[in-house]
Amino acid sequence: MDEARVRERLLEAATELAAAQGFETCGLREIAARAHVSPAMVAYYFGDREGLGEAIYRRAFERVSERVRALIEAPEFARRDGLEELVRIYVAAMTADPWLPKLVAGEILAHGASPFRSRLARDLVRGPMMAMIRWLEEEQRQGRLRPEIDVRWMAISISSLCVFPFMILPIVGDELGLSFGSDFTEELVSHAQDFLAHGLRARSEDLT
Repeated sequence: MDEARVRERLLEAATELAAAQGFETCGLREIAARAHVSPAMVAYYFGDREGLGEAIYRRAFERVSERVRALIEAPEFARRDGLEELVRIYVAAMTADPWLPKLVAGEILAHGASPFRSRLARDLVRGPMMAMIRWLEEEQRQGRLRPEIDVRWMAISISSLCVFPFMILPIVGDELGLSFGSDFTEELVSHAQDFLAHGLRARSEDLT
């Protein structure tokens, strides 16, 4: 098996286990066994546990970043309801990698600095969030969004609506009668789209 394939199998195994039980509970031997390779391969390709965690984070983050950029930079994007599509992309990305919000929150809120934490913060700001802010600024200039709202807070609010449910639902879901069931994705997308449409869209009197 070539080196690229071994590395990819380790990333796939780590991602699957992280999605199922959270990355913090994944043992390196368990990951290696799922990938059908020697545990020594983890150290060979990633150095240590932190290196592997960063690698699966970066792969997931780049997937959503690329999808957001592709959506916003598409020539026809400005002519359709981009806000609804943006929400769907974020929710779909979190559904595919539900462990990611917890990993991000844990690193951002952790005490003390680390290279991973610094890169994580930098990626969040320079990645899809900046692309979103630029698009929101253009939407505001076109009069489609309320002019008095700071687009930086808009971007944070959109991200929060789509990401935070994946962090809080395991804690309060049973009490509220909510769960990661078959309808979860569509329910969250619909809620976030409706909420943003009423909170961010320019009022009809503003368009006259």
